[in-house]
Amino acid sequence: MARKLPLIVGLLLLALYAFAELCGCNLCSCGSGQCANGQCARHAVSNAAPPLPPPPCATKLQSSMLCTVPQVYGTGGLILPNPNHAAHFATSEKNFQIPLSVSVGTELSLLSIPSPASGVLFTYDQTLHTYVPSAESYGPIVTERAETIGKHRIFVAATYQFFDFSSLDGIDLKHLPVVYSHVEFPIGGQIPAFEHEYITTQNRIDLKAHQTTLIGTFGLTNRIDVSVAVPILDVRLGITSAATIVRNAPQPVAPSDPLFATTVDGYYHFFNVNDPAGSVNQVFSNFKSAAGIGDVVFRIKGTVFKGERFRVGLGFDVRTPTGDAENFLGSGTPGYKPFIAASYAGRISPHANLGFQYNGQSVLAGNLGTATSGKLPNEFFYSGGVDIAVKKRLTFAADLVGTRLSSATRIRQSAFVDIDGVAHPDIPTATLYHDPVNMIDVSTGVKYKPWGNLLLTANVAFKANDSGLRAKVIPLGGISYSF
Repeated sequence: MARKLPLIVGLLLLALYAFAELCGCNLCSCGSGQCANGQCARHAVSNAAPPLPPPPCATKLQSSMLCTVPQVYGTGGLILPNPNHAAHFATSEKNFQIPLSVSVGTELSLLSIPSPASGVLFTYDQTLHTYVPSAESYGPIVTERAETIGKHRIFVAATYQFFDFSSLDGIDLKHLPVVYSHVEFPIGGQIPAFEHEYITTQNRIDLKAHQTTLIGTFGLTNRIDVSVAVPILDVRLGITSAATIVRNAPQPVAPSDPLFATTVDGYYHFFNVNDPAGSVNQVFSNFKSAAGIGDVVFRIKGTVFKGERFRVGLGFDVRTPTGDAENFLGSGTPGYKPFIAASYAGRISPHANLGFQYNGQSVLAGNLGTATSGKLPNEFFYSGGVDIAVKKRLTFAADLVGTRLSSATRIRQSAFVDIDGVAHPDIPTATLYHDPVNMIDVSTGVKYKPWGNLLLTANVAFKANDSGLRAKVIPLGGISYSF
């Protein structure tokens, strides 16, 4: 019997191993119903995880300003430091921060440039047989008039504008709520309790742009001008995001719970792995800036009708993609803008403009994750106003200026909807949609002629509606001289 004892023990071990294989749990001590995929359920859960999403920005763009907002939580997005399960979160909008950044970049690239050739005009004096400065008003500031500056005359100017953007589609950029839900990954056909947790964020976006524009105009003939406008931009973009984990699953999880292995010390989600119980709040930030030449604009304008007082001019602008679009200094694509300008010459001079700009493919309207381009929205421009020669050396100008984008990514605030499809009216979040954008500003300013043909300009534009990326007030100062 003693000789057969090793054989009997061996047979018993073999039988036990076979039984474990039938159970599918290789000698593990699983309770009833806890065996899954050849492992104890606790281990199966800890190994079960969806693949990490791709980074919000392609490698080639990660150092650019375009990725300032998408990478506020890091280059990989909002992923919590739980080593035992893939704790990554996303908004209900796929890659929400990407189109937000794109909408900022798109509209920032469309900043208005003050009007070339809006200063002292020269008219031919039949008595003196020479060109003399016109006694009429000095013209509009941010829009066009039909007149040209005069044959072989030269106009040079420098203007400065400051943009402190405060809202995007009526939502305060200093208080932008965004809610992130846990990425869904069913386990055993069910969504585990910890995936019902979400993260609320309150975001502050600070976006400022300083734009200096150098302008030159030359009168080819009495009726045709050519102009060039060179914008120089200094753009600064920063984002601060205060994030809070909302725990709605019972915690801490007991060690006997099958999901305990997905936690750290019984907690599913946290910002600090060394303090899983208490680290439910975290402030993230990111900041970038860039400066350089923007998109250079070339213009040709001609007076096609010249009555005693009423004039009509046609023009054509070509915007060249000389600015660095990846750093919000340019549009990233050529733009072509035909326009018409009508004006009435006199001490009180009303004027109106209409124009359309066609834009091509740009990284600003594309996918940052793949660094591919998309169609930049086309633009329709319209304006109307009046400039008044208040005194011999002083002109007052006022305009209503409108810009309509054919279609753009827009933002609105709505109730957060959790992964079960339940809306929470008390938890606001920003969502995206596509729609035309109609931006309207009211502009008022003065031009003063201290001596000779030197003009000093001061102007303020106020937003008249909330559509698009807006600054409440846009101050402008300028100096120009006509030869």
